[in-house]
Amino acid sequence: MQIMKRLLALACLTLLLIGLLAACAGQQQAQNPAGTSTQDPPIPRLTEATHGILDTTGAVPQSLITQLQSRSDEAQAHGYQIAVVFFNDLAGDPHQFATEVFNQNGVGFKDTDNGVLFVLYLEKQGKDGHAPWLSYITGAGISGALPDTLMDDYAQSSFVPARAQGQWQQGLLAFYDRVYQAELDPNIAREWQTQHPKPSTGTGTADSGSSSSDASGWLVLLGLAFVGWLMTSAVVAIRRRENFFVTAFRLLGNLLTILAAFGSGSGGSSGGSHSSGGGGSWGGGGGSSSSGGDV
Repeated sequence: MQIMKRLLALACLTLLLIGLLAACAGQQQAQNPAGTSTQDPPIPRLTEATHGILDTTGAVPQSLITQLQSRSDEAQAHGYQIAVVFFNDLAGDPHQFATEVFNQNGVGFKDTDNGVLFVLYLEKQGKDGHAPWLSYITGAGISGALPDTLMDDYAQSSFVPARAQGQWQQGLLAFYDRVYQAELDPNIAREWQTQHPKPSTGTGTADSGSSSSDASGWLVLLGLAFVGWLMTSAVVAIRRRENFFVTAFRLLGNLLTILAAFGSGSGGSSGGSHSSGGGGSWGGGGGSSSSGGDV
């Protein structure tokens, strides 16, 4: 009987040890910072110590990291943030994941939302069959200087050809430099858009029709408001035995006073909640819905 108890205790201890080892192995897999083809990596944090450049894989040459950090410091000194993060792979959508990295780190300064993020998945083939895959995300505040069409052109003309020749690092630096120059000089985007006008797709006619429809809707609302004002004035004048025009203009004056007070209150509230200018550290609060692209 005593031997059976000892064997049972040993079996329980063995099962417990196996469970702990399995849990540790699962946790280690879940916390793989570089990601795998079957599992997304955890979202890392960009800090002043990283200079906005982070390699979760340990495979990127230090010389490239140093060059990117130097560029990042220069961009930040001029009021912009251009971050670069390296992963191995992921299971989900690379652009959506890059957008989450952008938003959770708040790339870009608060109130200007002028950040840019490059995310490279070193073991994932790009759209042309060459690794690494590159996703680039732009904040809403920089969309004027860096529209998606311009970013796509820069990626296709600088990064993609270099990657096809096995020189993606040089391509990344060239892409980074062109983006930074466009941030500094908004005229670059204006000139580019002049040279690459969007093809006409008949949207203008649709927009014109939509504008006409909106105008008609406003006219109907104004007409209904006018009729309602006259009917209300007539009812009040009859009940109070007043002159119709005196009553009508008094009611109109009261309505305008209420609208003016409401507008003033809304404006004051908006001004009070407006945040001050962004600071100079990472995580200033930039955000992006889905701007950017992938190659």
